Amino acid sequence: MKKDLYDIAVIGGGPAGLMSAGSAAETGVSVILLEKMNTCGRKLLISGSGRCNITNTIKTVKDFINRLNVNNKFMYQALNGFKPSDTVAFFNNMGLKTTVERGFKVFPAGEAGSDDVLRVLMRYAVTNGTEIVCGAEVTEISHDGVFHLKTPKGQIKAKCVIISCGGMSYPKTGSAGGGYALAEALGHHVVKPAPALVPVYTPDEWVKQAQGVSLRDIGLTLYSGGKKIAVSSGDLVFTDRGISGPAVYDLSRKTSGTDLSIDIDLMPDMEFAGLDAELEQKLKENNKKLIRNIIDGYAVSALIPAVFSLSGVDPETRASNLSGKDRKKLVSVIKGMRVNNVEFAGFERAVVTAGGVDTKEIDGRTMQSSIVSGLFFAGEIIDTDGPTGGFNLQICWSTGRLAGRNAAEKSKNI
Repeated sequence: MKKDLYDIAVIGGGPAGLMSAGSAAETGVSVILLEKMNTCGRKLLISGSGRCNITNTIKTVKDFINRLNVNNKFMYQALNGFKPSDTVAFFNNMGLKTTVERGFKVFPAGEAGSDDVLRVLMRYAVTNGTEIVCGAEVTEISHDGVFHLKTPKGQIKAKCVIISCGGMSYPKTGSAGGGYALAEALGHHVVKPAPALVPVYTPDEWVKQAQGVSLRDIGLTLYSGGKKIAVSSGDLVFTDRGISGPAVYDLSRKTSGTDLSIDIDLMPDMEFAGLDAELEQKLKENNKKLIRNIIDGYAVSALIPAVFSLSGVDPETRASNLSGKDRKKLVSVIKGMRVNNVEFAGFERAVVTAGGVDTKEIDGRTMQSSIVSGLFFAGEIIDTDGPTGGFNLQICWSTGRLAGRNAAEKSKNI
């Protein structure tokens, strides 16, 4: 450690921590960043399967916060100060080009990915003077006018501290919940953490046989004991254990109840009656064809066997021989391929953590604790989260920026 007393110590080298450190150091204060793992940004590197959806093109703060899951109003000041458009400008100015996909999701352009995002953040922090120390987990923290942080590499003293060490999602990357204990040691309350944006597991054999199949723009409906409790839409992929992808993740955030099942609507833009009428017309026009050769426009080829097995309709039936009852069975499955005995994954596969440090104890205008002067929070450790689509990384950039700038200002007056 280069100094006896730092202006700011940042705990956690993920997206929020690196943004906090760079934003603070940019003002000229001394900053040390302490990362428990041997490298920074381990979780960021796997974001978006390595592609990293850094933000989105949502234009207004009101629209953005209305899409968050909890404590959305808390995020107003942070987002107003550093909007999605500011994020794009930041990375572009640092030499990372971006592109918009699926209408509103912003990714690094071309062959660039999460490793390039991490390099930008590391360069931003280091070139502005941040001292980064890895393998330095903060195991204890106390405050007596200045902060005392105990690490395996020695004790650190700092005027201000920013806790930005994430939640509990993907614990192998270092995000194992240690920041909650530090916050609690300083008097903060932690809303019980829960895994959010997770894949689904199911024993259904037809799902496993579809492993690797991807679907775009489908609809999902979640049932508990046969009662509809949530819906979502978007992309989906079949895995060796169940289903995953943005549509599943967004549905998982609304999970409740028992005896869970999910219906996959392959044609969400068509009502049952309209689809039934269209299929009936196709059957009349192709009455000599086998039914399996007619429904290929309603399901990818890899799913057609499952459509017939779930409906109980013989795929070798000629169109002219298909009864109205069996036609409606096929339509029912196309509009709702049932996934039974659904179980949502835990923290080991969660994209983000729901819960965290109570926002009632954080000043949303500065990200400073309302309990301990000089203590700030940023990123996933705070009890606020959003759906897929760049929302959660934007929360990191916005809260990190606000925490870093205000911690820097605070340290100058201590």
